[in-house]
Amino acid sequence: MGRDADIRVGTTDRERAVAALSDHLAEGRIDIGEYETRCAAATAARTRGDLRAVFADLPAPHPRFDPPAPSPEPVRPAPPPVRRRNTSLVIGGFLVAGIGLIVAVAAVTNSWWALAPALVVAAVLVMVVS
Repeated sequence: MGRDADIRVGTTDRERAVAALSDHLAEGRIDIGEYETRCAAATAARTRGDLRAVFADLPAPHPRFDPPAPSPEPVRPAPPPVRRRNTSLVIGGFLVAGIGLIVAVAAVTNSWWALAPALVVAAVLVMVVS
């Protein structure tokens, strides 16, 4: 409980304490002057121990506390980026050179059938780029 008393409280915890003090005022356990004093102490509380001290001589209700949040996972550094070669540029260059060679062969031999591989290469190029 010693470590629990050192946990800092937030606005929600303080509001719960003031609500519990309102119940004690309504039940007649504390008067309006004591209510104001205890509310001031509750709103100024920094730790759970400070809030528990406000309720030390009072029966339930007491403010309830949420369990402490688990420690976050340590942040691991991102792996270095993978350097990729610009393969699309290389492939595109080979395809353009291949089509140029096929067209040159078709022009020199004067045969239309030599252009058929160029159409296949062009179709592959369109599929790769898309």
